[in-house]
Amino acid sequence: MRENKDKLYLERILEAVDAISVYVVGYDYNRFVNDKKTYDAVLMQFVNIGEMINRLSEEFHEEHSDLPWHKAIGMRNEIAHGYLDVKPKVVWKTAKKDLPVLRKDIERLL
Repeated sequence: MRENKDKLYLERILEAVDAISVYVVGYDYNRFVNDKKTYDAVLMQFVNIGEMINRLSEEFHEEHSDLPWHKAIGMRNEIAHGYLDVKPKVVWKTAKKDLPVLRKDIERLL
Protein backbone atom coordinates (compact mmCIF):
# COMPACT_ATOMS: atom_id res chain seq x y z
CA MET A 1 0.00 0.00 0.00
CA ARG A 2 2.76 2.45 0.96
CA GLU A 3 4.55 1.78 -2.32
CA ASN A 4 1.44 2.88 -4.25
CA LYS A 5 1.32 6.16 -2.34
CA ASP A 6 5.00 6.78 -3.00
CA LYS A 7 4.41 6.16 -6.70
CA LEU A 8 1.50 8.59 -6.69
CA TYR A 9 3.63 11.25 -4.97
CA LEU A 10 6.43 10.74 -7.51
CA GLU A 11 3.94 11.14 -10.35
CA ARG A 12 2.64 14.36 -8.79
CA ILE A 13 6.21 15.65 -8.49
CA LEU A 14 6.70 15.01 -12.21
CA GLU A 15 3.49 16.92 -12.95
CA ALA A 16 4.79 19.91 -10.98
CA VAL A 17 8.20 19.71 -12.68
CA ASP A 18 6.49 19.62 -16.08
CA ALA A 19 4.25 22.56 -15.16
CA ILE A 20 7.29 24.66 -14.26
CA SER A 21 8.97 23.69 -17.53
CA VAL A 22 5.91 24.82 -19.48
CA TYR A 23 5.62 28.07 -17.51
CA VAL A 24 9.18 29.17 -18.31
CA VAL A 25 9.33 28.18 -22.00
CA GLY A 26 10.56 31.16 -23.98
CA TYR A 27 11.54 33.11 -20.88
CA ASP A 28 14.88 34.54 -19.95
CA TYR A 29 15.69 35.52 -16.40
CA ASN A 30 14.56 39.15 -16.73
CA ARG A 31 11.23 38.29 -18.25
CA PHE A 32 10.71 35.63 -15.61
CA VAL A 33 11.27 37.88 -12.60
CA ASN A 34 9.17 40.66 -14.10
CA ASP A 35 6.19 38.42 -14.85
CA LYS A 36 4.62 38.16 -11.40
CA LYS A 37 2.00 35.60 -12.41
CA THR A 38 4.58 33.24 -13.86
CA TYR A 39 6.96 33.77 -10.95
CA ASP A 40 4.18 33.07 -8.45
CA ALA A 41 3.01 30.00 -10.40
CA VAL A 42 6.53 28.58 -10.39
CA LEU A 43 6.87 29.21 -6.66
CA MET A 44 3.60 27.37 -6.05
CA GLN A 45 4.82 24.36 -8.00
CA PHE A 46 8.02 24.33 -5.95
CA VAL A 47 5.85 24.25 -2.84
CA ASN A 48 3.95 21.31 -4.35
CA ILE A 49 7.19 19.47 -5.11
CA GLY A 50 8.44 19.93 -1.56
CA GLU A 51 5.10 18.79 -0.14
CA MET A 52 5.06 15.61 -2.20
CA ILE A 53 8.68 14.82 -1.33
CA ASN A 54 7.86 15.36 2.32
CA ARG A 55 4.99 12.86 2.05
CA LEU A 56 7.13 10.08 0.60
CA SER A 57 7.49 7.25 3.09
CA GLU A 58 10.40 7.11 5.48
CA GLU A 59 11.38 3.80 3.85
CA PHE A 60 11.46 5.45 0.45
CA HIS A 61 13.64 8.29 1.73
CA GLU A 62 16.01 5.78 3.33
CA GLU A 63 16.23 3.65 0.18
CA HIS A 64 16.98 6.72 -1.94
CA SER A 65 19.00 8.81 0.48
CA ASP A 66 21.48 9.62 -2.28
CA LEU A 67 19.01 12.10 -3.77
CA PRO A 68 18.90 15.66 -2.39
CA TRP A 69 15.35 15.51 -1.01
CA HIS A 70 16.25 17.93 1.78
CA LYS A 71 17.02 20.71 -0.71
CA ALA A 72 13.56 20.57 -2.25
CA ILE A 73 11.93 20.46 1.16
CA GLY A 74 14.07 23.40 2.29
CA MET A 75 13.08 25.43 -0.75
CA ARG A 76 9.43 24.63 -0.09
CA ASN A 77 9.79 25.80 3.49
CA GLU A 78 11.40 29.08 2.48
CA ILE A 79 8.66 29.83 -0.02
CA ALA A 80 5.71 28.63 2.06
CA HIS A 81 6.71 30.45 5.20
CA GLY A 82 7.21 33.74 3.42
CA TYR A 83 10.82 34.25 4.22
CA LEU A 84 12.07 37.40 2.62
CA ASP A 85 15.25 35.74 1.45
CA VAL A 86 13.74 33.76 -1.44
CA LYS A 87 16.13 34.69 -4.21
CA PRO A 88 14.71 34.89 -7.74
CA LYS A 89 18.07 33.86 -9.23
CA VAL A 90 18.01 30.66 -7.15
CA VAL A 91 14.43 29.97 -8.24
CA TRP A 92 15.40 30.51 -11.88
CA LYS A 93 18.51 28.33 -11.67
CA THR A 94 16.59 25.59 -9.95
CA ALA A 95 13.83 25.70 -12.57
CA LYS A 96 16.22 25.64 -15.52
CA LYS A 97 19.12 23.49 -14.29
CA ASP A 98 18.08 21.36 -11.33
CA LEU A 99 14.56 20.29 -12.24
CA PRO A 100 15.59 18.41 -15.40
CA VAL A 101 17.97 16.37 -13.23
CA LEU A 102 15.23 15.74 -10.66
CA ARG A 103 12.92 14.64 -13.46
CA LYS A 104 15.43 12.07 -14.69
CA ASP A 105 16.01 10.78 -11.15
CA ILE A 106 12.29 10.33 -10.56
CA GLU A 107 11.71 8.68 -13.95
CA ARG A 108 14.43 6.21 -12.99
CA LEU A 109 12.60 5.44 -9.74
CA LEU A 110 9.25 4.86 -11.39
